[in-house]
Amino acid sequence: MTDEKHLMIIKKYKNQIITKWIREFIHCYPEYDRKVLKKDAEGFYTYMSDLHIPAAEHSRFLAIPESQKVFLKRNVSISHVVHSSQLWIDAILWLIQENPRGKTISMSLTRKIIARVSLYERYFLHQYNTITKELLSGQEQTITELHEARLTIIGKMAASMAHEIRNPLTAILGFLKILRKQLSIQNYQKISSYLDTIESELLSIQMQIAGFLSFSKKDAIEESFEEVSSTSIIDNVLAMLAPRLVNDNIELIFQQGDDIKLKVQKIAIQQVLSNILNNSLDALSEKEGEKGLKIASMLEDDEFLIIISNNGPEIPPEIKDSLFIPFVTNKKDGTGLGLAICKQIMTKNKGDVTFDSSPNETSFRLSFKQR
Repeated sequence: MTDEKHLMIIKKYKNQIITKWIREFIHCYPEYDRKVLKKDAEGFYTYMSDLHIPAAEHSRFLAIPESQKVFLKRNVSISHVVHSSQLWIDAILWLIQENPRGKTISMSLTRKIIARVSLYERYFLHQYNTITKELLSGQEQTITELHEARLTIIGKMAASMAHEIRNPLTAILGFLKILRKQLSIQNYQKISSYLDTIESELLSIQMQIAGFLSFSKKDAIEESFEEVSSTSIIDNVLAMLAPRLVNDNIELIFQQGDDIKLKVQKIAIQQVLSNILNNSLDALSEKEGEKGLKIASMLEDDEFLIIISNNGPEIPPEIKDSLFIPFVTNKKDGTGLGLAICKQIMTKNKGDVTFDSSPNETSFRLSFKQR
């Protein structure tokens, strides 16, 4: 009997072979859907028995790359593929052993079928190995890029921390020098005032560090909420900025509204106010001619507002939409974390910070909900 006739026998018992394979596979891997397996088995059985089509040219063989994508997406173990091939060979050998109605299957045909199954398995494993290497290589590249990006962010945060802390430290050192002189003449009233300023600056540094730590998702010392006078918050910050206003020849107009009790994190809100005022003074340093800074506080509907305006240069249009995003800045020595932290602090204090900028004036608006 020729191989063609022997093949007819195998095709005649197709259902029994497929049933045998599904039963054994489900026994090992009960998580698979029987209907899905039957459809897959039909396709593979056709590949095994289509001996007139070279294995490498068969549609089932050519579909291996797409099959692997499905396997990877479903996170199927490669061991299941290997075991599946073994079960197909076992199903063919089982039919030969059963010797249906005394009909034998030639050894040459058996070897051809087993060779096709083995070729499919080898190519599948080879391609799977190639794809896995490519994925691992891509993941390693991504990890490297993320690591480099993290180092860049750490560097920027370190530079920003140095930038934000440098000013209060400079003020502290200045007042300590003055204290030495005042101690010699026992001017205790001024000494008390200087110590208050130093304490305020140190608290400011503490809150700056807390702000940076909050960006790194680490636990930081959280300032408690308390009722404070809106006027005292503004006065405290202006007192620290007074020397710079004089040195830079900036005219300050303070339109003070009603003194409102705000339940906020006092030091944090002073940090926000100080940051925005310092940004305004930095902007005015680039301006020639009259330099004006205006602060207005007012109660408007259910919000208390503090509006800070200056007649410095307009904020560049290309960064307006992303001004509160970390590391966005147009300052030569800036790092772009100050306003991002301000936004975070205002949100935490049930408020908001917004701005408007034109060639004639730039205004920042701090709003606090009162109800």
